[in-house]
Amino acid sequence: MRVWSVVRDDKPMLGVCNRIAVMLQLLSLCALLLLTPPVYAANEPDAQVWLAEMRFAMSHLNYRGTVTYSRNNQIEILRVYHGVVDGVEHERILSVNSPMREVIREQGKVTCYFPESRSLSTKESGRERPFLRDLPEDLNGLARYYVIKPGEAGVVAQRSAHLIAIDPRDAYRYKRALWVDDETRLPLKYELIDENGNVIEQMLFSDLSLEKKLPASDLAASTHPDASWTVKHNENLPADKLRWTLSNVPEGFGLTSYTRLKRGGSEHEIDHILLSDGLSSVSVYTEELPGEGLSTHRRKMGAISLYARQIGNYQITVLGEVPFKTVKAIGDGIHAP
Repeated sequence: MRVWSVVRDDKPMLGVCNRIAVMLQLLSLCALLLLTPPVYAANEPDAQVWLAEMRFAMSHLNYRGTVTYSRNNQIEILRVYHGVVDGVEHERILSVNSPMREVIREQGKVTCYFPESRSLSTKESGRERPFLRDLPEDLNGLARYYVIKPGEAGVVAQRSAHLIAIDPRDAYRYKRALWVDDETRLPLKYELIDENGNVIEQMLFSDLSLEKKLPASDLAASTHPDASWTVKHNENLPADKLRWTLSNVPEGFGLTSYTRLKRGGSEHEIDHILLSDGLSSVSVYTEELPGEGLSTHRRKMGAISLYARQIGNYQITVLGEVPFKTVKAIGDGIHAP
């Protein structure tokens, strides 16, 4: 099994699965937020303050909406449900058009369903981020690698919003543009912009509603697998068990998680090393091959840059929503265990 076959089958929802996390800070304020959404002043924004408020809104408000997600000349329509029940954050994402996919996040567990391939993957207590683009707690640290500045006012999904521009300070990251709702601070529109100024990924709410409480059915899985489904388990591993040495990693990218992917009924394993600067992420997959592997391979798939090479009996695949020079630097800096 080649790593990019997994990527192809699970995109664009793989990005969703890789962003899902639990954020339960400031729970003492949560009950008040669920009853009455916060109303913020809509004056010229302090960009970093708005991003901090956006982080809070994404994890503490009850909302549902329809999102258009476009990348690599493909468009996917998604229904997004988010709620906090008894102090626990829940999220459900459901594709409206083929290929059908569904993601459930609750209590530190993420389950991704792929009905058309009759497969599902699970992960416990990962640090993946919510679908609506979580941000790191340390925004000051983020500012070491990005210039964060306010932009113009506008309207998205019939709601007043302000642009927050996030520009990289070097050539190892892409530019981002976020349109943040004036009233709720939820992100209504997101763009990823490459070094040539092209929009290579976009997320846009076509409708959004805030609720005091979502019905349980909105947050529960509608997919019910049977025994014939293939189950992929992601096992979290401690950093000191990492079997590879990574050198020449661009400044700011650090180890976020180390997991091992196992298919049910198979001894085959793929290790996944996730690196992040708090906003941009790069995945490193290492896979032992039974026979001859592939030669060096490079590919650009919309927002995704991919670089693969062979080290001994292992295939190394590095991919992420970053410029190609980033994945190549990381891939060339990997040393055998």
